[in-house]
Amino acid sequence: MKKVVSLYFLILASFLEVSVPAQTDENQDLGSGNRWAPVIISQPGKTGFKLLTPEQSGITFTNTLDEKSSAANRVLSNGSGVAVGDYDHDGFPDIYFCSLNGRNTLYRNLGGFKFRDVTRESGIVCSNQYCRGAVFADVNGDTHLDLLVATTGQGVFCFLNDGRGKFSDVSATSGTVSNTASVTMALADVDGNGTLDLYVCNNRADDIRDRGQLDVQMANGVLVAPPAFKNRLFFEKEILREYGEPDSLYLNDGLGHFTAVSWTNGTFLDEDGKVLSNPPLDWGLTATFRDFNNDGAPDLYVCNDYWTPDRIWVNDGHGRFQAIGKLAFRNTSASSMGVDFADLNRSGNMDLLVVDMLSRDPQWRKRQMLAQKPVANGIGEIANRPQFMRNTLFRNRGDGSFEELANFAGLAASEWAWQPLFLDVDLDGLEDVLITTGHAKDVQDLDADDKIKSRQTSGKLERAKAGGNPKAILEAFVEDKLQNGRLYPRLETPIVAFHNKGNYSFEEMTSIWGTDTPGVHHGAALADFDQDGDLDLVVNNLGSAIGIYRNETTAPRIAVRLKGKSGNSHGIGAKIKLLDGAVPMQSQEMVSGGRYMAGSDSMLTFAAGVSTNMIIEVEWRNGTLSRLKQVRPNRLYEISEENARPKTAPPAPVPSEPWFKDVSHLLKHWQTEEPFDDFERQPLLPKKLSQLGPGVAWVDLDGDQHD
Repeated sequence: MKKVVSLYFLILASFLEVSVPAQTDENQDLGSGNRWAPVIISQPGKTGFKLLTPEQSGITFTNTLDEKSSAANRVLSNGSGVAVGDYDHDGFPDIYFCSLNGRNTLYRNLGGFKFRDVTRESGIVCSNQYCRGAVFADVNGDTHLDLLVATTGQGVFCFLNDGRGKFSDVSATSGTVSNTASVTMALADVDGNGTLDLYVCNNRADDIRDRGQLDVQMANGVLVAPPAFKNRLFFEKEILREYGEPDSLYLNDGLGHFTAVSWTNGTFLDEDGKVLSNPPLDWGLTATFRDFNNDGAPDLYVCNDYWTPDRIWVNDGHGRFQAIGKLAFRNTSASSMGVDFADLNRSGNMDLLVVDMLSRDPQWRKRQMLAQKPVANGIGEIANRPQFMRNTLFRNRGDGSFEELANFAGLAASEWAWQPLFLDVDLDGLEDVLITTGHAKDVQDLDADDKIKSRQTSGKLERAKAGGNPKAILEAFVEDKLQNGRLYPRLETPIVAFHNKGNYSFEEMTSIWGTDTPGVHHGAALADFDQDGDLDLVVNNLGSAIGIYRNETTAPRIAVRLKGKSGNSHGIGAKIKLLDGAVPMQSQEMVSGGRYMAGSDSMLTFAAGVSTNMIIEVEWRNGTLSRLKQVRPNRLYEISEENARPKTAPPAPVPSEPWFKDVSHLLKHWQTEEPFDDFERQPLLPKKLSQLGPGVAWVDLDGDQHD
């Protein structure tokens, strides 16, 4: 099949090969290496998305999982993801889908939203194994996008791009193959040496609840897990807990060879600055790099499932991470699935949204059991960071602390969610939110659970238990699970969309913006597939055709790509600002991977509004600055790091005298409360109501006119 050729494609091709002459005003103040091309907004349409059919796009891939495999191993039902990137340097982002039961598939973008399966000719072979996440990234610094694929039980596969559309499997020598159940990957220059390092979020290859039978013993009045599961299982107040796997941080030598970093050698420190004694054994789902304290270095947020807490690591700029202060985040989501960052109030500070599994429908909430029982806080515990079973939205105060606003913003509930995506859908200068949702089975459905409990176990399972053959017991157990599992309804829900109204207020737009098709939506990525300067959406669905959504928005826009130096050719970690566009300042960060099982294309879009004379500023990972003046709407700009200049240091802040003095000891008062377990009486409470703490009053105690 021949590629669709248009006048626009010829313009874009010339843009990719020839720099704009230095004397033009479009690259003023930056010298050579910066260029632009027009973007053609061809389709008339309303704000939102149009879901394309397989016949329209040519993409026939479907991610499938057979019922028996799902019954035998519940972690597989968490699905697979997708990676987007222009692997063949023709200006059109291509798509790679991960598969569970079938084969991974690479689709080349032919232009005009047409795609062709080129898996066989590309040399990428990933079949008949459980593949989860993927990211396109230039890991060896030759400017060509390589491919990383996360698997269940084999770690990460690495495929190097030869620049001519062919990939070679270098997994054996890359250093990333392991026995871990890898899920999501994120890349950034963590140590400041100019190369892309890799963080891999690991989960578990299987869940102990799918083993069928476990011999538990009592020792000294305490339940004890079998010796074979010493570092995997433990009992907490007679509740069986299972650890997840340690995540992996790999340093890149610049040639695509990765070296795993120890968790206990001083690279990771606890909140008090002490070296970790053991790696965290968490149920990892998503990890992403973002500079959320504005010091230029990529910090790290890790979303962990079940009872394991989220990990929030602050980078010292040289690749050493310390856990953020205990009071910086006062609570988190419970089953944290995915996270994304955006500067929602245009303060220059990155806010973040973490998604969980709370339904928007009050009836569903009452029918769906809690993923885990709420734990009552002890009196006086203020630094324990409780987990709430809902989404959490954190406003970055800019002083190292974050306040939680999800209920205030209207974002606390979005169904069984996997990944939030911040993007400015209507191009008004404020980031909106898309959230992928759904699950193969609604295993939290209490009605189905009651039906299952009322059923008798099969005679086959009882006979297998009597016979004592572990293999026969497991087979009978899986068969019973398969039958019981069919009583749970399939949880098909939409990609939930919220419009940002400003001031941390959001309204749902799911049906209006065209993302309301029900499904089981897992990994999702953003890219400008038709080169009109806005961001389209692709989603890997479980059990149904993939979703590819064309963005129909026609408002003026600015698109930005970066040309970084060798080792970080796509400028990952750079922060881009658009000044004097639809709003006075918009800011985003160029990232690689870091979305649930997915990696988006390295292009960012900003809202131009009515402005015809804007400024783009790029602060690169090494601290240098590029500034492009006289930026005009409906253009794609490529900005080069080649002639970036040192950033001028801001003036040192003038120290000020504190307004208050702590004289609490003069009151000689200590608040006391009686312990009370609210959840025992009202299990559906999201948080305790009995522990309100002391009241606060203001009064002029000493008569000096100051309260």
